[in-house]
Amino acid sequence: MRTLPPTGAVVIGGGWTGLLMAKELGARTSLSVTVLERGAARKTEDYVTGMDELDYNVRFLMMQDYSRETVTLRHTTRDRAVPIRQLGSFMPGQGTGGAGEHWGAVFPRYLPDVFQLLTRTKEKYGASKLPEDHAVVDWGITWEEIEPYYTRADKLIGVSGKAGNLRGRLIEGGNIFEGPRSEEYPTPPTKVPYYASLFAEAAKSLGYHPYPNPAATNSIAYTNPDGITRPGCLYCGFCDRFGCMIGAKAQPTNTLLPIVEKQATVTLRHGCSVRRIVYERTPNGGGRATGVRYMDASGEDIFQPADLVFLGSWTLNNTRLLLLSGIGEPYSPATGKGVVQLG
Repeated sequence: MRTLPPTGAVVIGGGWTGLLMAKELGARTSLSVTVLERGAARKTEDYVTGMDELDYNVRFLMMQDYSRETVTLRHTTRDRAVPIRQLGSFMPGQGTGGAGEHWGAVFPRYLPDVFQLLTRTKEKYGASKLPEDHAVVDWGITWEEIEPYYTRADKLIGVSGKAGNLRGRLIEGGNIFEGPRSEEYPTPPTKVPYYASLFAEAAKSLGYHPYPNPAATNSIAYTNPDGITRPGCLYCGFCDRFGCMIGAKAQPTNTLLPIVEKQATVTLRHGCSVRRIVYERTPNGGGRATGVRYMDASGEDIFQPADLVFLGSWTLNNTRLLLLSGIGEPYSPATGKGVVQLG
């Protein structure tokens, strides 16, 4: 195993989470930051000639190859875990930008009740309506606390839509059931196609309140607070499972990567498959991560020491890494104890 010079922070995964963390660390600290991405480099120009429906819509070339590396599933604790070999609801990405390159870019917000689910449920139905062994909890953060961050994210990626609740004022044509927004969407809604407009009119005639789905695809040219300008959508239809050939759809490679590439303290490495987080235990029962072990594109085993380690890959891959690294107590469905859970 080859040991590299230490870095201030190592980020596992070069998708939305990883590149956003690298961008913020590069802008706010003097830390040296290393981003490890298992796939190849990507950029908007790569998608201009890549709209092949067989390759991308059927063969899923932008996604994790489940025939080579996958997660497992079991329906009960009595079953033996078996590998998942077909992509379904989860479509983890492979390459710079991760799943943020081929996502469908639908960008709703959670409703306020979700953040205080236990409190709101008891207020509405009474505590006696919940079984004794229920697992309903509040998030520990309220709508009022998280809303400014929703707004910041909207501006970063240029979400298109129509507010339905602007600072408590209900606006027909938007989602009147959403939580109070502090600001209107950065760009107007995308165009409503013919059949969707028929559906909307039918819904209105029945007394419902249809609204355009918020989308992380610019409806018009837009420049975000970082100075990144992207064009408006051309409505080609190649969104989900494809990278946007003009950059109208918000993707890590057209929203975050241009900033990251200019930061002298941030390095992005490709072809790096992280296998373990190196974790040193302390006498008091605690511990700390001291770096990561990964396999590079040539197959060499590498140790990258780091003061900080950030997990920025797909949720199940993050959990798998924690379990493989012996970090955290695995969750037991029999006892209900433990914090690291993988289905």
